[in-house]
Amino acid sequence: MTLLEIFFIISWLIIFFLALDIGRKKKFNALHFLVFLFIGAFLAWIAFVPEILQFIWNIFWVQRWADVLVYSSIIFLVYFVLLLLRKVEDNSEELTMLIREIAIQNSPKDVIKGKEIFIIPSYNEWKVLISTVKNILNNNYKNILIINDGSRDNTEALIEENFWENKNIILLNHYKNRGQGAALETGFEYIRRYGKIEYIITFDADGQHDINDVAIFEKQAKNHEKTDIFLGSRFLSKRKVWIPIIRRIILKWWIIFTFLLSNIHLTDTHNGFRLIRPSVLSKLKLTIDWMGHASEVLDIIAEHKIAYKEVPVHIIYTDYSLAKWQSNMNAFKIAGRMIWNKFFK
Repeated sequence: MTLLEIFFIISWLIIFFLALDIGRKKKFNALHFLVFLFIGAFLAWIAFVPEILQFIWNIFWVQRWADVLVYSSIIFLVYFVLLLLRKVEDNSEELTMLIREIAIQNSPKDVIKGKEIFIIPSYNEWKVLISTVKNILNNNYKNILIINDGSRDNTEALIEENFWENKNIILLNHYKNRGQGAALETGFEYIRRYGKIEYIITFDADGQHDINDVAIFEKQAKNHEKTDIFLGSRFLSKRKVWIPIIRRIILKWWIIFTFLLSNIHLTDTHNGFRLIRPSVLSKLKLTIDWMGHASEVLDIIAEHKIAYKEVPVHIIYTDYSLAKWQSNMNAFKIAGRMIWNKFFK
């Protein structure tokens, strides 16, 4: 037996005992198990049947034993980088959960009663947030839950100054910015604990959503009692929607991507205007903090077979809201995150 064969046997034993240790700590998922199983079996195979290496060399044009070590090292490096990324993500999720719990514990913790509640995530939206809230109140809606997501402006002071007498407006403060997805999940968690309402409306702080469409949502909810989530769509409305051609192409591409990844077909996959029944919140738990949460919502709908329906809505584009649009390149970042969640989480 050569020294290299001994090396492979030792490597196989290390991986075998490492797999047992991870399994004992219950930190395995299906992907880890398959990776360890494949690598361990392969090392054991070439250690006891070294002739197989000649066959592998002929396929991949490997000429030296050193090449095998280099290629194996690259594979191990990629795999452990993925494990490191997963650990970083776990730490990020734990931080978000801590910030969420602090926000809820420092809130009034009042029971919310009524027909509907608006959840408004806000990050540095002080220029338009007050007018957005007043617009909701002026249309005879009363329950509003604002999540101040670590804003560095005077959002908190403005809310307290303008609405301190209104006990139906609740403000939750993230001490550190975590993203719109994290802010929405904070609102969902507050309602899980203290909400006694019929409908949840997710509403943008920047004034893009038309308050008149809420009546359309509620009419649809009344007519479709077995449907749990109603998703707004810009492309079902009879009113024309102006969207730059590049953004429109990306949105159409995203429809195809969502169908391939989650097997759910929509006309508008990234619209934050929704009506949700509280009964479905036990399944709708968001883990993506940033803008990718919109795709995660659809993935959860598909995974749990939640009944959904699209509703035509009108989006009001202003100079302010257009200036805050995300870069088109973010679509690829979100796509990568969704693939990661689907196959590596």
